[in-house]
Amino acid sequence: MELKPGSTDILHIYRELVSSFSGIDGFSGWMIAKAEFKIEKAIGIINRNSADRIVQAENKLIKKRKNYSVISSCKIYKNLEYTITMYIVKTDGTVSKNMGGTYMANIAPGDVYPGFVYLCTLKYTTEDIRKYTEYIGDNNPIHHTSEPVVPGFMMFEDIIGKELYKYVTGSSIKFVISFRKPVFAGEPAEVYKLHGRRKIIAVQPGGQKDIRENPYYKWEVDIL
Repeated sequence: MELKPGSTDILHIYRELVSSFSGIDGFSGWMIAKAEFKIEKAIGIINRNSADRIVQAENKLIKKRKNYSVISSCKIYKNLEYTITMYIVKTDGTVSKNMGGTYMANIAPGDVYPGFVYLCTLKYTTEDIRKYTEYIGDNNPIHHTSEPVVPGFMMFEDIIGKELYKYVTGSSIKFVISFRKPVFAGEPAEVYKLHGRRKIIAVQPGGQKDIRENPYYKWEVDIL
């Protein structure tokens, strides 16, 4: 089976899945460490009618620990199953620009700056964040301060929208985003794709031209 992204509004379904997380209590102030968006052939469709309408499964709490939890949400539409899984960590309610380590991307020695292709620069205003969180019902206080953190799903959506149709050629696809440092309103993030590999990264402008030594590494997306 070949996925047909043009036959459905994939990003609309993505937003519905993201919105479903807002109804889960007990995670105010938590941050996303990693998220996965997967599209694959649905299993267990009971009849044709169910394949022609969107069927939402209940949110599933896969794991819950004191400071770490995993939650997923799923929809089925036209024989395709759309799933978002998020891995979240608890914070003390404050977020600083110094959070996160100087993570070094797992890049081969020869893959320096010339091996990357510039895609875009993402930059969000406080108003952009307000509109997005209002639309999906996200009341997490870290997105509603005077200097709000950009929602991870907001950036993830932009990357999926830019790259989805280039890679949907088989029976399934999965985007995995890992967050290293928070991105704040007004803070630009330059987005690059590693030439010849299904990896996308974001860095703060002005860092080292050898991406491996860039201490402002923000996040990475693997396309599986």
